[in-house]
Amino acid sequence: MINIAIDAAKQAGELALKYFKSQPKVSYKADKSPVTRADLEVEKLIRRIINRKFPDHGIIGEEFGEEKPNAKYKWVIDPIDGTRDFVRKLPYWATFIAVLENNNPIVGAAFYPATRDLISAKKNNGTYLNNKKVRVSSTKKIGEAYMTFGNINRFIQKGTINHLLNLSKVTRSGRNYGNLNLKLLLEGTIDFDLEPYGAIYDFATPCILVEEAGGKFTDFKGEKSLTTGNALLSNGILHNQVLKILNSE
Repeated sequence: MINIAIDAAKQAGELALKYFKSQPKVSYKADKSPVTRADLEVEKLIRRIINRKFPDHGIIGEEFGEEKPNAKYKWVIDPIDGTRDFVRKLPYWATFIAVLENNNPIVGAAFYPATRDLISAKKNNGTYLNNKKVRVSSTKKIGEAYMTFGNINRFIQKGTINHLLNLSKVTRSGRNYGNLNLKLLLEGTIDFDLEPYGAIYDFATPCILVEEAGGKFTDFKGEKSLTTGNALLSNGILHNQVLKILNSE
């Protein structure tokens, strides 16, 4: 499954890159998030690859929903994670593919076509960036931590902007690098990442990648969940310190 996930992510990413270079027409969903022909065609390609190799497996995709919901193994697809960056010609978007066994991630692959970076992991085997094993940072003190975070507007909408500001006050630095947030965390360059909004296809791949790199993945309440709608990804050491501030009055 890891080999198929990697192959599908690379094939799909190359297809997405062709659209990226040709500026596809953009339409908008009900929640005002953008979608392009690339999102649709890339997910179709990944589904074909999975169905050909594993016809009895389930699939959950951002654009075409779920099939075989009772399957033991489910593939979770985000064809272009970071469509806003994709549309604006920023290179920090990726194709995410994960495999769940009984709803727990066991395989993950993220391919960044514009920068040629491939990140992959499988359960109990570590996380690899371009075939080199990576590990999260060893930063122990929140005052020395570098954090990244998702869209500021989402923090405002979810009523968590003050918690983000409080974390900004106590950490060494805070930035938003788009989809690079994940890559920087896995490399140990930053120490934790806050994502205030997302669905299972946004979080399944990052979850397994972070855990296998020695880090920790939960929602803002500290529960390991892919469906709560938010996520804290960290080096593990700082996780409880961040959660305490996130859940303070």
